[in-house]
Amino acid sequence: MHELSIAHRLVDRAVETARDADADQIDRLSVALGEATHVAADQLRFCLDAAVVDTPADGATVDIERVPPAGRCGCGWSGEPRRLDATIAAPNRRCPECGERIELTAGDDCRLTQIETS
Repeated sequence: MHELSIAHRLVDRAVETARDADADQIDRLSVALGEATHVAADQLRFCLDAAVVDTPADGATVDIERVPPAGRCGCGWSGEPRRLDATIAAPNRRCPECGERIELTAGDDCRLTQIETS
């Protein structure tokens, strides 16, 4: 399961950050999850609940913020790309102005944005 390896990396990073701050317990994890990652938020939450067991984040609240995709093109267009298919919500990586491939500038990653410790 792809989400499980992502969850372990997020928890490892949170534990490392807490350790660097001399914190014993992680109370909350905040994650930004891009819609263009195709990572399912519910599955990631389930995997995070499993990954925190027996770590300083055991019992932590998990907040997942969905980040919509955004992109730009060499022709000057920028904005939210259209969707390819509503059932999978994949962004169309073609510029609506010129048809060239766009560069995604947001919504294509999954990252730990904040931890709260005690």
